[in-house]
Amino acid sequence: LDTIMNNLYGIGEDGLALSGMDDAGEMSAWFVFSSLGLYTFSATDPEYLVTAPLFDEIKWRTSNGKMITIKKPGKGREITAIKVDGKLNKGYFVSHDLFKNGGTIDITTK
Repeated sequence: LDTIMNNLYGIGEDGLALSGMDDAGEMSAWFVFSSLGLYTFSATDPEYLVTAPLFDEIKWRTSNGKMITIKKPGKGREITAIKVDGKLNKGYFVSHDLFKNGGTIDITTK
């Protein structure tokens, strides 16, 4: 994801729009979601792949008023641990229920 985000978004050397400069917003929305450290691995599964976000901390309120917080202190890009609501997460996926109920994702990197 880092390679795509670093090389395929922006205006480019020649001043030509790259894939992030779209009218419908699909590629831009993908970039924003990936920047938050989330990737929709499969559109049919109610879970998200956790990646290293570009930000140290992200907070947003869902449409039903629940708060979601994603924390990744430091500059590391290689994930060593993921905790969801304080519990060690097995694997790299988190359930969509987290986004319905609110919660916290803590990402440790090196």
